[in-house]
Amino acid sequence: MSFRPDPSIVALIAACKAGDRRAQEAFYRRFFPKLLPVTLRYLRNREEAVSVLNHAMLRAFQSLDDYREEHKLEAWLATIVRRTTLNFIRDEGRARRRFQPEAYDPPVSVANGALDRLHAEDIIKLLHALPDYLRVVFSLSVFDGLIHEEIAAELDITVAASRWRLAKARELLRDRYTSANHLNESLS
Repeated sequence: MSFRPDPSIVALIAACKAGDRRAQEAFYRRFFPKLLPVTLRYLRNREEAVSVLNHAMLRAFQSLDDYREEHKLEAWLATIVRRTTLNFIRDEGRARRRFQPEAYDPPVSVANGALDRLHAEDIIKLLHALPDYLRVVFSLSVFDGLIHEEIAAELDITVAASRWRLAKARELLRDRYTSANHLNESLS
């Protein structure tokens, strides 16, 4: 079974390539809500995330000639957004500060009673409570599906550092989730 692109998307891409501003706005409005969570996984500040996403969308418009219809457009766009976000982190001189170990933060309380009631906002709060150098590796592995060799190359760290950071992120997330649930159970 082969991938068949949506004809309306094909027409929208063609109009964007032709420089149609209305088509570009429609494209932006269609994909912005789906792509913003990608930047928010890496950046805590929403304004910064929106700014980076806007830059990524500009790059996507400039690269539409490189897009091949046999690929899923959302995955192609998400890759551009992820790479733009990581480049932003590096370009802003944040690489050393964000990817070096930091002091452990105490567990964050999340208003949540049980695993089956865990909401996306609660997950984002837990994720954003991680130190940057752990959150980025966790996001690249869990959300983007990169293997440790790819993460190491992307962040210019060793494979062992990538493995340690992912394990540490999982440990901290588990501990914070457990402590938040214990706190909620004792308040009930």
